[in-house]
Amino acid sequence: MKDYGQIPGGNNCLKPLLYPFYNSYPVKIWSKYRWLKNSRLKHELPRLAQKRKWLTVIDRLGAPGDALITANVIRSIKKKFPNLKINCITPHPELVKYDPSIDSVNDRETFYSFDSSYWDLVDRKETTTNVVAHSLDKLNIKSFKYKACFYLSEKEDEWGKQQTNGLRRPLLSINTTSKELVKTWPKDKWNGLMPELQEIGDIIQLGDNREPKLIGAKSFAGNCTMRESAAILNHTDLFIGPDSLLMHIANGLKIPSVILFGGSRPVQCLGYDQNINLSSTPECSPCWIHDGFETCTHMVKCMNNINRSQVIDAVTSLLNIPPQIHQN
Repeated sequence: MKDYGQIPGGNNCLKPLLYPFYNSYPVKIWSKYRWLKNSRLKHELPRLAQKRKWLTVIDRLGAPGDALITANVIRSIKKKFPNLKINCITPHPELVKYDPSIDSVNDRETFYSFDSSYWDLVDRKETTTNVVAHSLDKLNIKSFKYKACFYLSEKEDEWGKQQTNGLRRPLLSINTTSKELVKTWPKDKWNGLMPELQEIGDIIQLGDNREPKLIGAKSFAGNCTMRESAAILNHTDLFIGPDSLLMHIANGLKIPSVILFGGSRPVQCLGYDQNINLSSTPECSPCWIHDGFETCTHMVKCMNNINRSQVIDAVTSLLNIPPQIHQN
C-alpha cells in the first residue's frame, strides 16, 4: 500500500505527481530511507548542487499567494546553490510561469524534496518570524531578500496597457476582498474612501466575483484571470488592498502599495518593507484565523480600527502628493 501525504492545497490533480510513501515492508524500507535523506537536506544540498541534481520544492499550503512565497523560497535556494535544478509543484503553476529560477513546474516529485510551508507559524500564532525565513532556516540558508517577483510576457503586458489607455493618472488599483473575513476591510469604509480617491486619480477594481460594486471604479473584478489582473495592475501607479494574492503580485511588479493588514497576520511575518502596511493589533491579534477552521469573535476589530485618513495619508505619501494639495 502507498500513501502520498498531504496534497498541496488539497488539489487532488497533483496527487499523481507526488512521490509515494510505502506503508508495507519490504518497500517501506525505501520510503524510510528517503525520509531520512530528506530530513538531512541541509547537509545534502551542497553535494546535490555540485552534481547539478534535482530538488523538488512543494507549495504545500497552496493558496494563490503561497505560490509566489514558494517562488521566493526557490530564488533564495538558487542564489546559494545556482547549479541546483529545481522543480516546483504548486496548485497555481500559472503564477510562477516564466520565473527563471524555476527549472520545471509540476513535473513528478524527485527523490529529494522540500516543503515550502508555514503552517506551524499559523498553528503557534507566530508574531515575528518571516514566512520565507522560516522555510529557509530549515535548509540553513540565512541570507535572503523577502521580495516577490512576477513575470509577464510582452503580449500580456501590452494587453494590460490597452485596458488602461485613456484613464487619468495617477491610476489607482484596488482590491477590497480577501477570502478570509478577518483580512477584509468593511465595505462601508471603502464606500467612504472612494470619493477621496477619485480626487486623486482614476480607479481600477481588481479581484474575483466576491468584490462589491463600488461607485467610481472601473471594475475588472470577476472578469479576468489572475495573470490578466496582473497585466492590468502592472500599468497602474499604486495598489490598495488586503494581504492577498494581489499584494504579492503588486510587490513582484514593483507597484507601490498600501496594504490593509489589520492584525490577523503580523506585518513582520508577511508584509513587504516596500509597502506602507496599515496594521492594528488589539489584544486578540494575531489570530491567524482561516475560514473553515476558526471564526472571529471580536467583530474583526483589527480591520475596523483602520480609518480612511490613514489610507489617504499613505496613498498621498507614496504618490508624493503634498497633503495640502489633496485637501484643496
